[in-house]
Order: sequence, then C-alpha cells, then structure tokens
Amino acid sequence: MFEFPKKQKLCSETVIKEMFSNGKSFTTSAVRLVWKVDNNEDEVTVKSIIVVPKKKIRLAVKRNIIRRRMKEAYRLHKIELENMLKDKGLQLSIAIIYQKGKILPYKTVEEEIKLILERLSKEI
Repeated sequence: MFEFPKKQKLCSETVIKEMFSNGKSFTTSAVRLVWKVDNNEDEVTVKSIIVVPKKKIRLAVKRNIIRRRMKEAYRLHKIELENMLKDKGLQLSIAIIYQKGKILPYKTVEEEIKLILERLSKEI
C-alpha cells in the first residue's frame, strides 16, 4: 500500500530525456513537476524520479535530507493518483524537482507534494 519499490522508480535514461523534452510541467513555490502520459505497458501505473539539483543545494548531505523528505511525502500521498490512473488505463512518468535554495521542514515539503499531486490529478 505505502510502498516505493524499485519497479516504481524511473531509471531509463531515454525515458527521462523524452519526458523532459516532450513532457508537460508546472511549478509551485518549492517544487516543479514534469510529467508525460503513456499507454499502460507495465503493471506499474506511475514511475517517478525525485531530483534535488546540485546547483541549488551544494552539500550532498543536505540534498539527501531533502530527497528523503520528498520521497516519504510522495510515498504517502501517491495512492489517489495510482487509483485514478488504473481506472483510466494510463501509465505516467513524473519527475519531482526541488526548487528552493534551502532545506524546508517536512510539513512544508509534504504540503507541496500533496498540492502537486492533486493538481496533476485534475490536469490528466
């Protein structure tokens, strides 16, 4: 239920490049979301990647803290999106990109992730 296994992670370099070149995106105050809709080829409905740019956050320790917070918030709130995509028979590739230059508290990150997932559900 609240899992984030390897199958749900976006690892293919070609898919990632295609998503960034042909995908749609929108931005909130702290997070940018890029996505691309495909026909359902796998049993997995959502494949995702979480990015914290080195240009914004220089220290790897801080990038890892932010990445962990974003993964946890995403893991807890992705269920509604997965259920909607199963009903429509679609597969989605998404990239969640951190935009701030400092570490935000977990509650703020969780609200941002929840907001972008709700907005994504409306746009699909």
